[in-house]
Amino acid sequence: MRKMIRDLLNKVGYDIIKINVHSDSKASKIKKVRVGKFDINMPGNNPQISNYKYEPGVNSQLGRLSVCIAKKYPTLSVIDVGANVGDTIAVIKSAIDIPVIGIEGDNVSHSFLEQNTKQFREITLIKTFLGEKRTTLQVELEKKGWNTTLVPVEKSENIITLKTLDEVLEEHGLLTHTLKLLKIDTEGFDTIILRGATGLMQQHKPVLYFEYNKTNMDAIKEDGLSTLLSLEKYGYKRVIFFDNKGRHILSTGIAEHDLIKQLHYYADETASEIAYYDICLFHDQDRDIADDFIKSETNF
Repeated sequence: MRKMIRDLLNKVGYDIIKINVHSDSKASKIKKVRVGKFDINMPGNNPQISNYKYEPGVNSQLGRLSVCIAKKYPTLSVIDVGANVGDTIAVIKSAIDIPVIGIEGDNVSHSFLEQNTKQFREITLIKTFLGEKRTTLQVELEKKGWNTTLVPVEKSENIITLKTLDEVLEEHGLLTHTLKLLKIDTEGFDTIILRGATGLMQQHKPVLYFEYNKTNMDAIKEDGLSTLLSLEKYGYKRVIFFDNKGRHILSTGIAEHDLIKQLHYYADETASEIAYYDICLFHDQDRDIADDFIKSETNF
């Protein structure tokens, strides 16, 4: 019916455009959202409410990826950095019941994360913000309470401590686990966090899955591209680009620098049809997983 109404409006020069109805004034209202096979509570200002309502398959590629990895590494654990309220954990758990380590630094999101993940088994939660080294930062907090974005500034009352992922995993005794999938979604800090996870990459060689949002990176003066291309030296050879709707765009070799640079410059939240990418990288020793996953995403 909605499509019929929209088609009729298009014929006379009108269209229906969705706006963000999840304002800060609704933050205290808790909404129950169906994510995969599970119900997740979210604060009313979280746009993911609408994302999962209108596009219930959003992020489902993470579940399919986990299934592909588990065929080769049945004892794998997933690291979910920027776990938010636990929606991506629900996506993964809907596809396969494997251990997940959820890392989230925001107070509000972490409180929802704790409550939402009580329905799952084998969940480890860690409350911290991550970076490329241990340091303290003065920051402005944007999208606080639903998608907290850290913007470093010279002077602020908000002072946070960053740790490296390598450091956190060692502190919590998690490096003995089969850490074969690292997911990061941290509003521009993704490649920064990867630079603090070189020990993990060298020891466990996990599949890397992270958001690549040029707009967010530009806001914090993060290059991103150089870190992405540098992953080749750690043995990562195959890279897949998804659009911001979770749809497979292409797969290529990380050595194809010119192609990757063109993709880097294309995505833009205001000027492009693709706002940002989700990027998935495979170590050379897991070429078989890459082939299996690409086949599942493209139906070749």
